[in-house]
Amino acid sequence: AYVEELLDSAVKMKGMEQEITKISSIALKDALTGVKNKAAYEQTKSRLEQEIAEGTAKFGILMIDLNFLKRVNDTFGHDKGDTYIRNLSRILCDTFAHSPVYRIGGDEFTVILQDRDLEACEMLMDSLREQLEALQDDGQLEDWKRVSAAMGLAIYDAGLDASVDDVFRRADKAMYANKTDMKAVRED
Repeated sequence: AYVEELLDSAVKMKGMEQEITKISSIALKDALTGVKNKAAYEQTKSRLEQEIAEGTAKFGILMIDLNFLKRVNDTFGHDKGDTYIRNLSRILCDTFAHSPVYRIGGDEFTVILQDRDLEACEMLMDSLREQLEALQDDGQLEDWKRVSAAMGLAIYDAGLDASVDDVFRRADKAMYANKTDMKAVRED
């Protein structure tokens, strides 16, 4: 009987471990898009801060800000706005297949580039730009499928960056410069 109780307890503990893992996964995932959320970004940021302290950090941060979400929501409804957000998320995940994608705000995403995606970041950025331009140029698509986004990239540089936040700020600044350029193009 004692051995059976021990085995039964072990099975229950295994089940609880699986449930905790499942709950942890849900807690770190954006419900709308399925990508990682702000809490997951904060966990990754802590790991990167440790790598900076150890002198082993090699990463880049790509900031992406979805354009025209308010217009899509106001004109077509929030369900189409949600589709618009999910479409950008899918494109980011497909483009940066080896890097985690995070939704850190309503219309803001970030990608932590490491390893082969970091090495190929220029090519991947060009691919992302081309995909977004092709969507914008396709007049046959509904507005919520014609995803537009501004982006900015910063690569960690030990001479410039004392923290992950420093890299994030540089990427964010580059993204806002891109957004300003895009508005200038639209006004022409």
